[in-house]
Amino acid sequence: MKKYVATFVVVFMVFAMAVPTKAQARQERKHPEHKAMQEGKRQMLTPEKRAEFMAKQLELNDAEKAKIQALFEKQAFKAKEYQEEMKKMREEHHARMNAERASNEAELIKIIGQEKFQKLQTQRIARLEKENRILKMRMMRKDAPLEHQKMRMEKRRKMHQQNQ
Repeated sequence: MKKYVATFVVVFMVFAMAVPTKAQARQERKHPEHKAMQEGKRQMLTPEKRAEFMAKQLELNDAEKAKIQALFEKQAFKAKEYQEEMKKMREEHHARMNAERASNEAELIKIIGQEKFQKLQTQRIARLEKENRILKMRMMRKDAPLEHQKMRMEKRRKMHQQNQ
């Protein structure tokens, strides 16, 4: 009976050690791009490498590979143009919203006066600092930084200093 138990324990240990090793081997077999993507370090492949990879996969001849590479270069150029256009639009939108915010604050100052506006800004800053303390407590629990809250609080603080 003891021999069966000992054999069972040995077999169990061997299988327990083999499972992680098999998973590691599977991970190592993956394409380097997959591994980089999992680590968050993925970089876009150049059109040349993409064409070369596709030619290897599909056994393309040189003429087909050249056409594929030209297509990928055209796509990369369009993608870069689109990214630049979107960046420009974001910057324009940001500037427009800042101008609108300044206009709204100027109007609010006309209505309630500078003193009450200062009081409002102080209250806003206090509320944001309270929210920030709460968020810090959450971050300590989750370890997930929320930078936008910090930036928002800093922006309010700067606006308050400018208006004084």
